[in-house]
Amino acid sequence: MKCLICGMEININNYYKNHEGLLEKNDKEYIKYCPFCGVDNSYLKSEGEVYNVCSQNLDNNTLLILDRAMKLEIFNSDFYSVAAKLAKGVTVKETFEALSKIEKVHAIVHQKLGGFKELPKLVNIDYSKHKNDKSLMELAENREIHAVKFYEKYSKEINNLVVKEVLVALSEVERGHIQIASKLLTHIL
Repeated sequence: MKCLICGMEININNYYKNHEGLLEKNDKEYIKYCPFCGVDNSYLKSEGEVYNVCSQNLDNNTLLILDRAMKLEIFNSDFYSVAAKLAKGVTVKETFEALSKIEKVHAIVHQKLGGFKELPKLVNIDYSKHKNDKSLMELAENREIHAVKFYEKYSKEINNLVVKEVLVALSEVERGHIQIASKLLTHIL
């Protein structure tokens, strides 16, 4: 089975990866989400081409949106990577680690669609002022809300149907991340 959004092959050896960053765990008999980018199973097919475009045919606005989306996802991936090191609770730490990987795959999806040569290197931000898991999780929830708003706003400006579909799909993944953060916040309080 292949994910049409990120292009990863999903099989018996990897269907369970990053389950902490998914709304529900995948089951060997029923895979609900791509373990790499988090999209739902409507994008998981045994046949079909990965969503792709010729970046040279995209207008400047679409390329700018893809560039911003790539940076947003790298920014969030970097945050989750640092937050995982700062987190005290095992569940929060594992969730942040999984979300970091998923967000990085989102950035790679945007990189490929936009034809960008490499992922951006962003300035390291100090998150050490967030002294507890609750503070980190609240920041995570706010980041995911921002990501959903970003995708909702800019998907309306995209003329290319493939790029628009990818942004809509990733917006749904980010909505799931909000639910995961909210659920963990209720357990932390």
